[in-house]
Amino acid sequence: MKILVVHRQKSIVDQIKSLLGSCNPVVLHAVTGLDGLLTSRVERFDLIICGTDLPVVTGFELVRSIRTNSINREAPVIFLSDIVDDKTQHLGNALGVAGMLAMKDVEGMLAGIVNDRVKTEPDKVWKDLFSSTSLN
Repeated sequence: MKILVVHRQKSIVDQIKSLLGSCNPVVLHAVTGLDGLLTSRVERFDLIICGTDLPVVTGFELVRSIRTNSINREAPVIFLSDIVDDKTQHLGNALGVAGMLAMKDVEGMLAGIVNDRVKTEPDKVWKDLFSSTSLN
């Protein structure tokens, strides 16, 4: 599973790696929304996890841009916020995110959302590579 985490705090990335360790994830980390946006335009991800309050480009702007102009249009997104209020809930629903978690709920709920909503695709490049080589 390949995950893009866009969040200011490196400790959040470490927590996500720990919580999803059974999935053996490859996790890339971006600190600003702009870095996350640029990364999401050149590389495909199975899941994007981002904060709502990011420097330069907010999480909401990041997801809106991903949904309109990115190879990750269909990638599930999980928002992380200090609190999930009505405004955050409304904006998240409008953007079609897979989940919205308050920071205090990450440990208890992240793995469940990932199991329910994220479907990883097989790496077709490797599959093609193995099927086209002959083993002697």
